[in-house]
Amino acid sequence: MTLSLAPMQGFSDQIYRSTLCHIGGVDVFYAPYIKVEGGEIKVKSLADIAPEINNGMTVVPQVLANKADDMLLVAHAVGKLGYTELNWNLGCPFPMVAKRQLGAGLLPYPEKIDSLLNDFEAQSDIALSVKMRLGYLSPDEIWPVLDVLNRHNIKEVIIHPRIGKQMYNGEADKRIMPEIVAKSAHPVAYNGDILTAEQARLLLDKNPTINNLMIGRGLLRNPFLANEIKGETLNISQKRSRFSDFTVEIAGRQLNRLQGAGHFLQKMTTYWEYWSQMFNDQHKVLKMVKKCHSVDEYFSVTEMITNNYPLSDLA
Repeated sequence: MTLSLAPMQGFSDQIYRSTLCHIGGVDVFYAPYIKVEGGEIKVKSLADIAPEINNGMTVVPQVLANKADDMLLVAHAVGKLGYTELNWNLGCPFPMVAKRQLGAGLLPYPEKIDSLLNDFEAQSDIALSVKMRLGYLSPDEIWPVLDVLNRHNIKEVIIHPRIGKQMYNGEADKRIMPEIVAKSAHPVAYNGDILTAEQARLLLDKNPTINNLMIGRGLLRNPFLANEIKGETLNISQKRSRFSDFTVEIAGRQLNRLQGAGHFLQKMTTYWEYWSQMFNDQHKVLKMVKKCHSVDEYFSVTEMITNNYPLSDLA
């Protein structure tokens, strides 16, 4: 069983990935998407996946594109860095992306996906995997897209069983997975609403041919989730200590990277929107973090929280 970290813009950067790697449990780390603008790749995107700062991790770069030229540009760039696989984002649901026929917004156009793959495969030998939703407007959009993918050399199809218009609302439709597995010519991985080890086990019991679970928000909420899925258990004292080390390391490294206390506090608050769920009174915990006005206050308050506040059932 492979457990993968989902690519999450604003969260799963190199600092987060490498710190999570120290905890263990995660086998593959998918990096946030690389986007081409004006025929050029953002330097920051490539800096995040530089091999010298991603040692000890299996990292897969991701591309957000709807043109073969852009895909090829990214494939060439990551290939020069030594990567042999590229993941294509057909799942991003955000309107500013989707309305440009990028991410999930490209799913209603299987003929464009087919054309792009024809051009890409003719000019690149890098392995390509696909992360996709069931559709953008309708879950029925998956079937013609799956037919297209079946005609191409795809390493793996990672399914998040929501439509783009749902964003992250409602439940992921796990019930559709057996039909997708049966109709796919390629290995299928699962992504979406894996928040506990029990949910992971139930999904795998019902879909025994799935051997890759990609987890995003579940690992943001609980950095020990991959370990728990693999059968590791920690007592409360161990969890507190390791959770404290984890959050302090990320904060320290972000502090060195970011400019100014305001930027740092804003960044760390976004993480605590998830980390607060490790505690019983998550709303109170998050409110305390949001009220921090200095770096020193942030470290003092979060140390008090991690050492004293009751852990939730999630933890």
